[in-house]
Amino acid sequence: MRLIRSLIGIGVLCTALVIGLRIYLDDQLAKPVAVTTVDVPMGTPAQAVLKILAPELSGVLGSLIFRLHPELTGLQAGRYAFVADLTVFDALNAIAAGDAIQNRWTIPEGIRSRDLLSRLAEDSLFVESVPDAEALTDLLDTGFPHPEGAFLAETYVWKQQLSRREFLELAHQALRVELDTAWANRTAAVSEVLQSPYELLILASIVEKETAVAAERPRIAGVFIERLRRGMRLQTDPTVIYGLGERFDGNLTRRHLREQTPYNTYRIAGLPPTPIAIVGPDALHAVAAPLITGELYFVADGQGAHVFSKTLDEHNANVRRYQLKR
Repeated sequence: MRLIRSLIGIGVLCTALVIGLRIYLDDQLAKPVAVTTVDVPMGTPAQAVLKILAPELSGVLGSLIFRLHPELTGLQAGRYAFVADLTVFDALNAIAAGDAIQNRWTIPEGIRSRDLLSRLAEDSLFVESVPDAEALTDLLDTGFPHPEGAFLAETYVWKQQLSRREFLELAHQALRVELDTAWANRTAAVSEVLQSPYELLILASIVEKETAVAAERPRIAGVFIERLRRGMRLQTDPTVIYGLGERFDGNLTRRHLREQTPYNTYRIAGLPPTPIAIVGPDALHAVAAPLITGELYFVADGQGAHVFSKTLDEHNANVRRYQLKR
């Protein structure tokens, strides 16, 4: 009888201790978090995150908390921000639900890769430094001999903290997916003159620089595809400007058009050796499925769009009308 009473007493005591411990732990979880933001890299143990949110709950207490609340152990990677007085429990719930800050960053269409790298270097959203030239080349897939145009112009959204290299890898892989899709859907006319996805990318970069009007891109692509089919030179000013590099001061002259560079499409046949800019999905798909009408020329109309023509006589008349104002 005395033994039974002792066992009952021990049981009551243990139950009281468990209840008391749970009340204590829940009370600790109801306290405000110790930080206003936290970065949770992929694979971070729940204990490590709890130690940041509430240093006093690390170790054994942390293990007990996650035994009591196993639903809080599956924490998701991301950067999290907390309002004032948010409890440790609510913060863990938010991380388990993946309620992270959404980072957003846009690569504009038509900029050069060097401009992209400069913008990345200046933005504090990312960690670590911009890759050097060798590291930048190493992160590119086979078939990309040069970083120019190797990233997709797009708005990127992510939650976890990214290094600048990781972001460039993300943008490069996004380009690969979009480029492979465009190449797979190319028309027969495109297959006649372009031999690889990289050549499609080169031509897309020229289209990107020629117009900012999305509706015009298939038509301009059609002009270039038709010129290539007929063995004509592309004769496009943006490639000449790219080839001049830092020497271009904003004024394209006749002397520039006569200068022999690998990018001067007034002097070389076919495509330049690399893209001349970063492209968006629209330019890629415009080149893959161009609007071919027999037009061989176009000239800016002074209103942001272009006027197209099939013959040189028509083109010269358009030049006189829209550029020379005669």
